[in-house]
Amino acid sequence: MIDPIDLRGLSLERDGPDGPLRVLDGLNLHLGSGERLAVVGGNGSGKSSLLRHLARPGTLPSVRSGLVFQDPDEQLVAATVDAEIRLGGPGGGVSGTLDEFGLTGRGSDDPRLLSAGQKQRLQLALVLGARPDLLLLDEPTSLQDPAQASWLRARLAHWPGTLIWATQKPEEVALCHRALVLDQGRQLLAGRAAEVLADPLCSGRLDPGYPADVPVAEPAATTDVVGTLDAVSFRFSDSGRLGPLSLELRAGDRLGLTGPNGCGKSTLLAALAGLRRPDSGTIRLGDRQLYRHGATDLDHGLTALAPQFPEYLFTGTDVAAEIAVDPRLAGLDAAEFLSRLDLSRDLARRNPHDLSGGQKRRLALGLALVAERPLVLLDEPTAALDASGRARVAALVRSASPACALVVASHDRAFLAACGCRVLELG
Repeated sequence: MIDPIDLRGLSLERDGPDGPLRVLDGLNLHLGSGERLAVVGGNGSGKSSLLRHLARPGTLPSVRSGLVFQDPDEQLVAATVDAEIRLGGPGGGVSGTLDEFGLTGRGSDDPRLLSAGQKQRLQLALVLGARPDLLLLDEPTSLQDPAQASWLRARLAHWPGTLIWATQKPEEVALCHRALVLDQGRQLLAGRAAEVLADPLCSGRLDPGYPADVPVAEPAATTDVVGTLDAVSFRFSDSGRLGPLSLELRAGDRLGLTGPNGCGKSTLLAALAGLRRPDSGTIRLGDRQLYRHGATDLDHGLTALAPQFPEYLFTGTDVAAEIAVDPRLAGLDAAEFLSRLDLSRDLARRNPHDLSGGQKRRLALGLALVAERPLVLLDEPTAALDASGRARVAALVRSASPACALVVASHDRAFLAACGCRVLELG
């Protein structure tokens, strides 16, 4: 039990290229002991900033806060999964925690080698094991397959403490007592969760809204083969295996990869990009056989990958510089490029690492799609995006050049269908 949290007129600024940037503006936050509050809002509305501020020492002096970050890699510090779990000190012990959170057999692994969904569950196990007074959740199911997301929601619905849950999903808002809708750092709507869910100001931010009237680019007339996989297999450290898989990708192909966390979707995309050599079998891009001279093969210029964690991609000091990294994009006007992605033109001077999670994802997606490489690879492109972001991503993917072959890994089957993908289920 904790004392009620009562913050009045909460405002927060951070440094921007033109001076202080207001990210929270005059919020009033009241939360009783044992209450669950959902925080809803578009990408860049201030949800993550609010949670991070509440987790800072001194913001709530008498409250022990536990924050589950949107990017699980931000909380991984130990050399093994077992060591990570011991940091949280769960009462059920390491073995019981591994089993409970779907990580059986992974205790001795480097946590960075887990799939994104497995990392996210490990992160939640660590925070819950520390038994915080206030649990802060930043999109905690955004990287989960449907079955694991359902399990996590049920697990969190029975957590007895006080909780603030940043989410884009109506089923998660419904698990909370009250809801707060943010817009550009300001309170747009607040009240009982059921009433907020019924308000159009909230429901419009939660509806995936994939547009049905966006024209799908017609496949190219050519039958050129962009890439082939011949009996490709991968072995994972938990004795899991993907393959052998044989596949041919032609210009105009739209292929969706789906399946449970850890089945190998990201691994397959990495292999197609030249980042991870298969344990057996061969991969060809055009006339080139990959991995003939090493474990990576990155100088072919034939693929563009938007990774599951966009931060892995960014090297520029600001967004304009990031766009110019790719020679195919170097001549583009940064502000016009951002407008094409439905992102503010003002972001051109921001460091890409300072963008919100959703803004980072849409930037990475644009970098991959607009460059029009022969093979475009998208890893969970809608994870943690707001409703307008998901709709915009679907429109961008559907209008991708018909000269490209496109491979999209996603748990979102509705998104894959909206993009005109044929589906290959792994697992």
